[in-house]
Amino acid sequence: MGRSDRQSRERTFVIETRLHCSTVRDGSTKLSMEEASRIPKVSKPSSLMRAQFREIARDIISRDRQARKNGLSQNTIGEIERAMVQAFVLGQETPICVPESKTLATTIDWLNIPLRSRDTLVHMTFSFSSRFLTALGGPREEIPASQLEVFEESGRKRWAFVHQNVRSERSVADGSVSPLVRLGLIRPLPNNEVRYELTESGARLCREYWRRSDADDPTLPRQGMR
Repeated sequence: MGRSDRQSRERTFVIETRLHCSTVRDGSTKLSMEEASRIPKVSKPSSLMRAQFREIARDIISRDRQARKNGLSQNTIGEIERAMVQAFVLGQETPICVPESKTLATTIDWLNIPLRSRDTLVHMTFSFSSRFLTALGGPREEIPASQLEVFEESGRKRWAFVHQNVRSERSVADGSVSPLVRLGLIRPLPNNEVRYELTESGARLCREYWRRSDADDPTLPRQGMR
């Protein structure tokens, strides 16, 4: 990721976080500087803020690893210091957020999803990618997302991928899937309690992810880095 891409990601982080936390308890979203100064500041970060902090940390670590691999210099200490200053300033400027339980449905974002769960969604919905459809020979009707089927193995719950009603040998641990259930992104089929499908909000989230991925959006959270 180049310097301009990194700056774009960091600007997006600041803007999105301030928008997420600018709503006060009476429902208003527009505050003057004087009004904002009188509002108690947030005492701890929201889940969205924490997720965005983790993404910045992953960016820093990734650049450090790449620089070490290629024998290049990298000011990792300076980047960490700037990120900490940015977080401190943001904490000083951010008013108390609405309780997250009231805003979860509207604030769900790719950032809110744990990394292993993101990988699961990507594997379920790779057919949403325009690049995948192009590789199959051009525009065609969208292939439905895969489903997940729960089973037990050695006393532990696991989930197998089901592609067009054919169960794959590939499976993932329950820790990769349970957050998707909790966030309302997948649900059991009406006539099959062991098989799960994307909800409307889950499909909408994944289509947005693939739209950004196909466009090489530099602000899209990293994959495969825990």
